[in-house]
Amino acid sequence: MTAAEHLEDETGPSITTPKEPDRGAAGSAGYRSNALLIYEAMRQRIATRTYPPGAWLKEQEIAAEFRVSRTPVRQALQQLETEGLLEIKNGVGIRVTEVDDDALDQIYLLRLELVSLIGRAAANPISAADLEKIRRLSRRLKQILEASARPDIAEFAKLCEEFHNLVNTVIGSPMLKQFIEVLYHQADRYWYGWMEQTDPKREIEFLYHEVNETIRALETNDFEAVGYVRRNHISMMLARMATFRKRRRG
Repeated sequence: MTAAEHLEDETGPSITTPKEPDRGAAGSAGYRSNALLIYEAMRQRIATRTYPPGAWLKEQEIAAEFRVSRTPVRQALQQLETEGLLEIKNGVGIRVTEVDDDALDQIYLLRLELVSLIGRAAANPISAADLEKIRRLSRRLKQILEASARPDIAEFAKLCEEFHNLVNTVIGSPMLKQFIEVLYHQADRYWYGWMEQTDPKREIEFLYHEVNETIRALETNDFEAVGYVRRNHISMMLARMATFRKRRRG
């Protein structure tokens, strides 16, 4: 099922031609629901470079694809702009932002510092259901590693985000959680683009180890260890990216 097929029109089920917006409470709820789904779908496309850095987008085409009016599309675009993933200029258009190497390094360095605070900001115990989801994610990563086929980067991106979101449920500070999420989505599109040019199974193996180390920490409610596991793997990612850049520059 496509993202568009998940959407409901503001006043009822998904249809080809959007209806006039409902001005009541139900209509407002529909706009918010559709905006969130569009936002998540577009954020994933930016992450996996379906919308590469520098790409131009058209509001009317997005609305037509998701079979909604422009109102929820604008809401989704505004949220992506707030997070630094899009640049919206009146009379010019909507453009996926670009980040140079220096800015990307700063993003990763900020992530290093913030994730180490995960266990100190009034951490919440993870639910049994969410912990089991992380265990299932570990099993799926193992299947990918054992398969002979080249891994699908889009699936890997979804698994990464699922893991990221599940671990973030333990963060007790809404502000810390928001900062960590914004920086994650600023960086992931460059990571996945880099993976296309390297050995993706090696990166999946790193994630597999991170997931299992995190599971062990969560099983004992050692939230500081959860933060340090993530910090260590971000640090190793920076080192691998530095090596890749040297090869790229020749």
